[in-house]
Amino acid sequence: MLTITPNFAQDRALNMLRHEWKVQNSFMVYAPTGSGKTGLAAFITDGFVSRGMRVLFVAPYTVLLRQTASRFISYGLNPDEIGLIWAEADKGEADPERLIQIASADTLIRRDFPDNINLLIIDEAHLRKRTILKEIERLTSETDVKVIGLSGTPFSSFLGNYYQRLIKPTTISELIKRGDLSPFEFYAPTKPDLKGVKMSASDFGRDYNETQLAEIMSGSDLVGDIVSNWLENGRDLPTIAFCVNVAHANFVTIQFNKAGVNAEVMTAETPHDQRQVMIHRFETGATKILVSVGVLVAGFDSDVRCIIYARPTKSEIRWIQCIGRGLRTAPGKDTCLIFDHSGTVHRLGFPDAIEYDVLLDSSDGMKEAAVRAAAERAEKIPKECPECHFMKPAGVYVCPKCGFKPLAGSDVDTDTSRKIKKLSKGSSVATKSTKQAWWSQIKFYQRQRASTGKPVSNGWCLHTFRDKFGEWPDGLSDSPMEITPEVSNYIRHKQIAWAKGQEKRQLQQTPVVHNRTEEQSQQLTTIPEGCPTSRIISAKKQFEQLRKHAGERT
Repeated sequence: MLTITPNFAQDRALNMLRHEWKVQNSFMVYAPTGSGKTGLAAFITDGFVSRGMRVLFVAPYTVLLRQTASRFISYGLNPDEIGLIWAEADKGEADPERLIQIASADTLIRRDFPDNINLLIIDEAHLRKRTILKEIERLTSETDVKVIGLSGTPFSSFLGNYYQRLIKPTTISELIKRGDLSPFEFYAPTKPDLKGVKMSASDFGRDYNETQLAEIMSGSDLVGDIVSNWLENGRDLPTIAFCVNVAHANFVTIQFNKAGVNAEVMTAETPHDQRQVMIHRFETGATKILVSVGVLVAGFDSDVRCIIYARPTKSEIRWIQCIGRGLRTAPGKDTCLIFDHSGTVHRLGFPDAIEYDVLLDSSDGMKEAAVRAAAERAEKIPKECPECHFMKPAGVYVCPKCGFKPLAGSDVDTDTSRKIKKLSKGSSVATKSTKQAWWSQIKFYQRQRASTGKPVSNGWCLHTFRDKFGEWPDGLSDSPMEITPEVSNYIRHKQIAWAKGQEKRQLQQTPVVHNRTEEQSQQLTTIPEGCPTSRIISAKKQFEQLRKHAGERT
């Protein structure tokens, strides 16, 4: 008997399943982040186990096996009825006689599929696992075993070939309106040029070639923009950065560390124990930014308040899976900041606008439905504010963040000066108390520098404040206040920008000498005395003097 009660999304899904249960053999349940996907699986499992029937739950990643088992137990399922099918399962965990079996997809692929189950549940069912798909096809056509797929992104083109009915109890948009998911704010600080990048196969369908993509995204200017923008606008929030590959992630991490921000890289090859340590450091604030390559897209429930997306994609699944890591609610969290450095929001739009009412398959009819859905979403693609780079919803003329009103016909995609001017939790107008806090912290920083023998002038303090708020600190008290990470990061951002400017000016002022040095040039223009050339030049000079003298006499 479960100890929890179903939420609104779970209750809807259960009712929809009951209505179709005798009509269909396989179901795909659309379960966005925050809808209670694991809880829904627990309710369905409990219904079968209470009648002595066997359930096989398939997880896509080994890291989710024990996590799912723990969730089931916390919901009220009997731990003595839960067994693991996994190569690394402990002796007490692996018991094929238990009614609930939680299996790793990769383990099942290497073993014989259990033949004594009554229900098969596939988690993250949008992932293409050929062996499991063949088993689904066999079970639904040759047996009376029911199959349920769970996914927050059931958009893969093959799903309609294996699942007969889409169950859609809720949407991301509804969950945000209800307060079950966090609202988001999109900014587009950079938009890389991806012309010429080829497409290749991936776990999420055809997408940009990673090798070519990494070369572009690892450019020093692009990575510098990522670091600089976060220092200025990231508000020191716990952040996940999604990168292309390991080399790209390492470069981004090094640059953050150089700027004084503690960042760590996590990849698919990072051992499980090490991952848990890194996640713990992230949750305690010791690590500010987790830089991810192919991980943290499922089963990661930590409090994330900022997303840096630096991995261009054409995959709606990859896009929503990554952004979803920042949409979970948390105490004191009023919004999730999303800095898109990939141009993906320009291509795919907001995650809550990507929806399908049918399961796609290879038939022409489904292709036409997909085309129609894509055309409808294209009309909803947000526009970038050319002033502050806030991504405003389609049809919104005046920027709700900075109040910028574009000229007629100019409200189009832009990629001009990539500097976010204003960014705040609510209104773009800072209060007097906020300005006072910043000025006091700037004065505190001035005292810190003076104590280390590296003072900064009053003029520097004044201009730093003016750069932030667009006005002078008139009427504000000079009393210092201990500096916060937000102000400290902003100052570091200014220092980095100044250093880059100095370097650029030096390069522009350095004279360019082609092929030879100045000394060599002087040597080439010096003619040795006594050589024929020297005698000819001397004779010409004497002739000119004589002609000039004769002219004066005349």
